[in-house]
Formats: sequence, structure tokens, C-alpha cells
Amino acid sequence: MIVWLFIIALALIVITLWWLWPTPLARLFLMLDQRYGRLRPRIVTADDIHWHYLEGGRGEPLVLLHGFNADSSHFCRVSRHLAAHFRILAPDLPGFGLTPSGEMDSFRVEDIADRVLEWLDELGIHDFYLGGNSMGGYIAVAMARRAPDRVRALWLLAPGGLHSAKLSAVLEEVSEERHNPLVIRNQADFHRLVDYCFVHPPWIPGPLARHLARRAGTSAVRAQRIFDAMRYDSQPLEEMARDLPTPTLIVWGQADQVLHPQGATVLDELMTNSHCLVLASIGHLPMLEDPRNVAESWLSFTETLARGELPPSG
Repeated sequence: MIVWLFIIALALIVITLWWLWPTPLARLFLMLDQRYGRLRPRIVTADDIHWHYLEGGRGEPLVLLHGFNADSSHFCRVSRHLAAHFRILAPDLPGFGLTPSGEMDSFRVEDIADRVLEWLDELGIHDFYLGGNSMGGYIAVAMARRAPDRVRALWLLAPGGLHSAKLSAVLEEVSEERHNPLVIRNQADFHRLVDYCFVHPPWIPGPLARHLARRAGTSAVRAQRIFDAMRYDSQPLEEMARDLPTPTLIVWGQADQVLHPQGATVLDELMTNSHCLVLASIGHLPMLEDPRNVAESWLSFTETLARGELPPSG
């Protein structure tokens, strides 16, 4: 009898947490994801920003920048395959995840790039490999343009900021002022954006989905401000990337509905030292949808660079 009472009580607790108070379970799922990726959370203050970031692995530093309305956890799955080769450093960018925006009065991509460089200065890191997805890729190119002596190679996963590529399904909605699917206001917006981002969505536990949707919803006004600063006030990616000599691996999902995959060709033609890889049946977040193959492509690319070579685009 006592055993059954214990089981019933435990079941009631789990049901309550799952449906009514998702934050504790969401934090548990995030912690498990970080452990799976061989990463641990860290906090450091640089200037007036209290940076939350994930760190793990060993080797040369590899800095990974997430996309708009995302956070550092987007790199947990791919980092599992990279941690034996690189020291992974993945920050929550200012205004996202657990990093507040502090006293930042500008969210132009160039200004965010300067802040990330200041964060790396605080960590004592000068030379590094640099990757980024979507908004993070846009910021990564800005960093390489501003500090070319520090960035050893770029890994651009469907980077944002292109103005000349064909509009995606998401950006068509934005341009027609119907709705901005990238700015999450509620749980319905969250699930709609997930559908846009993936061909084969990974399982997202209910408590985690509700937690992330609520967190994004509370900062929707700020998110819209950041989006507008990137899209309308920042230098286009074409200008930043043109003739940039930094060795670059461009990875894009052929089924990307957030940023049109034509961007891969546009960017590859602009850069002088790039290799382009377009993945069939993959959406906007290749490091989440196909982490092993995406990691292996980066490892192969950096090994080729170590031999003093750069493969032709394919």
C-alpha cells in the first residue's frame, strides 16, 4: 500500500511539473543536453555584460554563435562530435538565452561583433576558429572583417544578412508585413517556427518547449528591436564578405525555409577562399538536424587547411 501511495504521489509531482510548472524540468533537460555535448555552463563579465556561455572539449578554441531567438544550447549536439578536437566556446549572445543585453544601445551586427570580441579578450583568447548559424554567421563574418588576424577559419551555417538572395518563405512574410515568424510571442509562434526550421524536427520535451516559448515571449519587444537593427541598420553580408580572404566553410540546408539556400551560391561567389556544402533534406539548423555529418564536414575542412589546402566547392 505504501509503495502504491509513493508511486501515485511521484506521478502527481511529475504531471504537475510537466504541465503546470515546466521550468524545473526544462532546466533538467537543458543540463542533460549540455552533458551530452560535453559542455558546462560558465559566466563571465566583460565590460557591462554578464555573459553566460558553454565551454568544453580540448584543443584550439572554436567559438560558436547561435542564431536569432536561439541560445548556446543549439550547439550541444554537434559539440559532442567536436569536443575531442576543439575547445568549444558557445555564448548566449546579448539579449538571448541567459545573457542580458546590459547597457547596449545598439544591436547592429557590427556592434554585437565588437562585444563578442571583448568577451573573448576577457577570456584571454586571441586566435580562434569561428562558426555561426543564421544571425550568428552574420556576426561571425563581421568579426572576421573587423579582426582578420584573429579568426583562423570561418564555419558559416546558413548565415543571415544577405540582401541579394531570393527571399525565403519566412522572409516573404516579413517583407509583406504579415507576421514575423522569427519573433516568438507565445507557444503557437514557437511551434510554428520549429516547423519552419526543420525537415525532421528533433524531439523537444513539452516542458522545454513551453519554457523556451515563455522566455522568448517575455522579450518579444526587444527581439523585434534586435531583428530590425540587423535587417535594416547593419551592413549587408555581401559587403562584409566580399573578397574576405579568411578560409570559410559554408554549409546550407537545401530545404531551408528561413534563409533561402540560394544564399550559399551568392556567398560562395563573393568570398575568395571558401568551400560550399549544400545538404539535401536539411532545414535551417543543420547542426541540430544532422550533427554528425555537419561536424565531420568541419573536421575534414580544418584537416585540409592544416595540410595547406582548400577543397573546391561542391
